[in-house]
Amino acid sequence: MNWEILATIIGVTVFRLVWIVKRPVHRDITSYIFPGLRNLRKIVKYAPDFSYVPYGLIWYGVNVPIVRLGRYNGRFWMGALALIDAVFLGYIFQALGLTVFFSYVLIGTFQLLRAPWNASINWLIMLAPINWIFLLLAPIAKFPVGLPVQVWRYTGRAVGHQHNYIYFGLLGTLWLIVFNHLYLLPSVESWIVIGLGVVWCFIFAYAFFERRARRRESVGKAPSNIILGKNEC
Repeated sequence: MNWEILATIIGVTVFRLVWIVKRPVHRDITSYIFPGLRNLRKIVKYAPDFSYVPYGLIWYGVNVPIVRLGRYNGRFWMGALALIDAVFLGYIFQALGLTVFFSYVLIGTFQLLRAPWNASINWLIMLAPINWIFLLLAPIAKFPVGLPVQVWRYTGRAVGHQHNYIYFGLLGTLWLIVFNHLYLLPSVESWIVIGLGVVWCFIFAYAFFERRARRRESVGKAPSNIILGKNEC
Protein backbone atom coordinates (compact mmCIF):
# COMPACT_ATOMS: atom_id res chain seq x y z
CA MET A 1 0.00 0.00 0.00
CA ASN A 2 1.45 3.36 -1.02
CA TRP A 3 1.43 6.46 1.15
CA GLU A 4 -1.29 8.19 -0.90
CA ILE A 5 -3.78 5.43 -0.14
CA LEU A 6 -2.74 5.33 3.51
CA ALA A 7 -3.18 9.10 3.76
CA THR A 8 -6.61 8.79 2.12
CA ILE A 9 -7.69 6.12 4.60
CA ILE A 10 -6.49 8.21 7.54
CA GLY A 11 -8.15 11.35 6.18
CA VAL A 12 -11.46 9.59 5.48
CA THR A 13 -11.45 7.97 8.93
CA VAL A 14 -10.70 11.26 10.69
CA PHE A 15 -13.49 12.98 8.75
CA ARG A 16 -15.92 10.23 9.68
CA LEU A 17 -14.97 10.31 13.37
CA VAL A 18 -15.24 14.10 13.56
CA TRP A 19 -18.67 13.92 11.93
CA ILE A 20 -19.77 11.23 14.42
CA VAL A 21 -18.55 13.26 17.40
CA LYS A 22 -20.01 16.58 16.22
CA ARG A 23 -23.35 15.48 14.83
CA PRO A 24 -26.32 14.23 16.88
CA VAL A 25 -26.82 10.47 16.96
CA HIS A 26 -29.40 9.31 14.43
CA ARG A 27 -32.69 8.88 16.26
CA ASP A 28 -33.38 5.56 14.52
CA ILE A 29 -30.40 4.09 16.38
CA THR A 30 -31.87 4.69 19.82
CA SER A 31 -35.52 4.20 18.80
CA TYR A 32 -35.27 1.09 16.63
CA ILE A 33 -31.77 -0.36 16.24
CA PHE A 34 -30.72 -0.67 19.87
CA PRO A 35 -34.04 -2.03 21.23
CA GLY A 36 -33.74 -4.92 18.79
CA LEU A 37 -30.08 -5.53 19.61
CA ARG A 38 -30.94 -5.54 23.33
CA ASN A 39 -33.86 -7.94 23.01
CA LEU A 40 -32.89 -10.55 20.47
CA ARG A 41 -35.03 -13.13 22.28
CA LYS A 42 -38.17 -11.10 21.58
CA ILE A 43 -37.26 -10.88 17.93
CA VAL A 44 -36.56 -14.59 17.54
CA LYS A 45 -39.80 -15.55 19.32
CA TYR A 46 -41.78 -12.73 17.67
CA ALA A 47 -43.45 -10.31 20.03
CA PRO A 48 -46.07 -8.41 17.99
CA ASP A 49 -45.94 -5.37 20.27
CA PHE A 50 -42.18 -4.97 19.77
CA SER A 51 -40.50 -2.58 17.31
CA TYR A 52 -38.60 -4.75 14.85
CA VAL A 53 -35.45 -4.11 12.89
CA PRO A 54 -36.01 -6.50 9.98
CA TYR A 55 -32.47 -7.78 9.50
CA GLY A 56 -31.15 -11.31 9.52
CA LEU A 57 -29.56 -13.25 12.34
CA ILE A 58 -26.15 -12.80 10.69
CA TRP A 59 -26.52 -9.01 11.05
CA TYR A 60 -27.43 -9.38 14.71
CA GLY A 61 -24.50 -11.74 15.26
CA VAL A 62 -22.07 -9.13 13.93
CA ASN A 63 -23.52 -6.07 15.70
CA VAL A 64 -24.56 -7.40 19.13
CA PRO A 65 -20.95 -7.79 20.39
CA ILE A 66 -20.04 -4.28 19.20
CA VAL A 67 -22.98 -2.53 20.87
CA ARG A 68 -22.54 -4.51 24.08
CA LEU A 69 -18.89 -3.51 24.22
CA GLY A 70 -19.99 0.14 24.05
CA ARG A 71 -22.90 -0.40 26.47
CA TYR A 72 -25.40 0.60 23.83
CA ASN A 73 -23.94 4.03 23.26
CA GLY A 74 -24.86 5.16 19.74
CA ARG A 75 -21.83 7.37 19.26
CA PHE A 76 -19.47 4.61 20.42
CA TRP A 77 -21.13 2.12 18.07
CA MET A 78 -20.72 4.43 15.07
CA GLY A 79 -17.13 5.21 16.05
CA ALA A 80 -16.33 1.51 16.34
CA LEU A 81 -17.87 0.89 12.92
CA ALA A 82 -15.73 3.70 11.47
CA LEU A 83 -12.53 2.20 12.90
CA ILE A 84 -13.37 -1.30 11.69
CA ASP A 85 -14.21 0.18 8.31
CA ALA A 86 -10.77 1.81 8.16
CA VAL A 87 -9.24 -1.68 8.27
CA PHE A 88 -11.58 -2.74 5.48
CA LEU A 89 -10.48 0.22 3.35
CA GLY A 90 -6.90 -1.04 3.38
CA TYR A 91 -8.04 -4.55 2.58
CA ILE A 92 -10.31 -3.34 -0.25
CA PHE A 93 -7.48 -1.53 -2.02
CA GLN A 94 -5.28 -4.62 -1.84
CA ALA A 95 -7.97 -7.14 -2.83
CA LEU A 96 -10.20 -5.20 -5.25
CA GLY A 97 -8.15 -2.34 -6.63
CA LEU A 98 -8.37 1.42 -6.84
CA THR A 99 -11.75 1.75 -8.61
CA VAL A 100 -13.62 -0.37 -6.09
CA PHE A 101 -11.71 1.34 -3.28
CA PHE A 102 -12.85 4.76 -4.52
CA SER A 103 -16.44 3.52 -4.89
CA TYR A 104 -16.41 2.14 -1.38
CA VAL A 105 -15.02 5.37 0.09
CA LEU A 106 -18.01 7.27 -1.31
CA ILE A 107 -20.75 4.70 -0.71
CA GLY A 108 -19.34 3.46 2.60
CA THR A 109 -18.96 6.97 4.00
CA PHE A 110 -22.52 7.94 3.06
CA GLN A 111 -23.90 4.72 4.55
CA LEU A 112 -21.85 5.01 7.73
CA LEU A 113 -22.97 8.57 8.42
CA ARG A 114 -26.58 8.24 7.28
CA ALA A 115 -27.38 4.56 7.81
CA PRO A 116 -24.64 3.00 9.97
CA TRP A 117 -26.66 -0.19 10.39
CA ASN A 118 -25.65 -1.05 6.80
CA ALA A 119 -21.90 -1.00 7.54
CA SER A 120 -21.75 -4.69 8.41
CA ILE A 121 -23.61 -5.54 5.18
CA ASN A 122 -20.93 -3.61 3.29
CA TRP A 123 -18.27 -5.71 4.99
CA LEU A 124 -19.86 -8.96 3.87
CA ILE A 125 -19.95 -7.73 0.27
CA MET A 126 -16.29 -6.70 0.45
CA LEU A 127 -15.25 -10.14 1.69
CA ALA A 128 -16.28 -11.69 -1.64
CA PRO A 129 -12.66 -12.01 -2.88
CA ILE A 130 -12.09 -14.50 -0.07
CA ASN A 131 -15.09 -16.60 -1.05
CA TRP A 132 -18.11 -16.03 -3.31
CA ILE A 133 -20.37 -17.17 -0.46
CA PHE A 134 -20.10 -13.70 1.10
CA LEU A 135 -22.02 -12.24 -1.85
CA LEU A 136 -24.83 -14.59 -0.87
CA LEU A 137 -24.52 -13.86 2.85
CA ALA A 138 -24.86 -10.09 2.36
CA PRO A 139 -28.55 -10.11 1.26
CA ILE A 140 -29.24 -12.91 3.76
CA ALA A 141 -27.95 -10.60 6.50
CA LYS A 142 -29.87 -7.59 5.19
CA PHE A 143 -33.22 -9.35 5.07
CA PRO A 144 -34.76 -11.09 8.12
CA VAL A 145 -33.55 -14.59 7.29
CA GLY A 146 -33.72 -16.68 10.47
CA LEU A 147 -36.45 -14.57 12.08
CA PRO A 148 -40.15 -15.46 12.27
CA VAL A 149 -41.99 -15.17 8.98
CA GLN A 150 -44.20 -12.40 10.41
CA VAL A 151 -41.18 -10.08 10.47
CA TRP A 152 -40.97 -10.05 6.67
CA ARG A 153 -43.88 -7.63 6.46
CA TYR A 154 -41.70 -5.03 8.20
CA THR A 155 -39.16 -5.38 5.40
CA GLY A 156 -41.71 -4.48 2.71
CA ARG A 157 -42.74 -1.47 4.73
CA ALA A 158 -39.12 -0.42 5.30
CA VAL A 159 -38.15 -0.53 1.60
CA GLY A 160 -40.86 1.96 0.66
CA HIS A 161 -40.42 4.23 3.68
CA GLN A 162 -39.27 7.77 2.79
CA HIS A 163 -35.82 7.56 1.12
CA ASN A 164 -34.93 4.03 2.18
CA TYR A 165 -34.78 3.05 -1.49
CA ILE A 166 -31.51 5.01 -1.61
CA TYR A 167 -29.88 2.88 1.08
CA PHE A 168 -31.10 -0.37 -0.44
CA GLY A 169 -30.02 0.87 -3.87
CA LEU A 170 -26.52 1.77 -2.68
CA LEU A 171 -26.08 -1.69 -1.18
CA GLY A 172 -27.20 -3.20 -4.48
CA THR A 173 -24.82 -0.94 -6.39
CA LEU A 174 -21.88 -1.95 -4.21
CA TRP A 175 -22.83 -5.60 -4.65
CA LEU A 176 -22.91 -5.19 -8.44
CA ILE A 177 -19.56 -3.37 -8.52
CA VAL A 178 -17.85 -6.18 -6.60
CA PHE A 179 -19.62 -8.90 -8.58
CA ASN A 180 -18.57 -7.27 -11.85
CA HIS A 181 -14.97 -6.93 -10.65
CA LEU A 182 -14.76 -10.62 -9.76
CA TYR A 183 -16.88 -12.35 -12.38
CA LEU A 184 -18.10 -10.14 -15.25
CA LEU A 185 -16.27 -7.30 -17.03
CA PRO A 186 -13.37 -6.02 -14.92
CA SER A 187 -11.75 -4.59 -18.05
CA VAL A 188 -14.47 -1.92 -18.31
CA GLU A 189 -14.95 -1.55 -14.57
CA SER A 190 -14.11 2.16 -14.53
CA TRP A 191 -16.76 2.95 -17.15
CA ILE A 192 -19.36 0.91 -15.29
CA VAL A 193 -18.60 2.74 -12.05
CA ILE A 194 -18.74 6.13 -13.82
CA GLY A 195 -22.08 5.19 -15.38
CA LEU A 196 -23.49 4.12 -12.01
CA GLY A 197 -22.15 7.34 -10.49
CA VAL A 198 -24.02 9.43 -13.09
CA VAL A 199 -27.22 7.51 -12.39
CA TRP A 200 -26.83 8.13 -8.67
CA CYS A 201 -26.28 11.84 -9.25
CA PHE A 202 -29.73 11.99 -10.84
CA ILE A 203 -31.24 9.89 -8.03
CA PHE A 204 -29.78 12.15 -5.34
CA ALA A 205 -30.90 15.25 -7.22
CA TYR A 206 -34.43 13.85 -7.47
CA ALA A 207 -34.46 12.96 -3.77
CA PHE A 208 -33.19 16.43 -2.83
CA PHE A 209 -35.80 18.33 -4.82
CA GLU A 210 -38.55 15.94 -3.74
CA ARG A 211 -37.66 16.49 -0.09
CA ARG A 212 -37.51 20.26 -0.54
CA ALA A 213 -40.91 20.29 -2.26
CA ARG A 214 -42.36 18.21 0.57
CA ARG A 215 -41.00 20.65 3.14
CA ARG A 216 -42.48 23.61 1.27
CA GLU A 217 -45.80 21.83 1.11
CA SER A 218 -45.75 21.10 4.85
CA VAL A 219 -44.87 24.74 5.59
CA GLY A 220 -47.71 25.90 3.36
CA LYS A 221 -50.14 23.76 5.34
CA ALA A 222 -48.83 24.92 8.73
CA PRO A 223 -50.98 27.23 10.86
CA SER A 224 -50.34 30.92 10.21
CA ASN A 225 -49.22 31.60 13.78
CA ILE A 226 -46.50 28.97 13.48
CA ILE A 227 -45.29 30.46 10.20
CA LEU A 228 -45.15 33.93 11.76
CA GLY A 229 -43.21 32.55 14.68
CA LYS A 230 -40.60 31.13 12.33
CA ASN A 231 -40.31 34.39 10.46
CA GLU A 232 -39.69 36.24 13.69
CA CYS A 233 -36.82 33.94 14.54
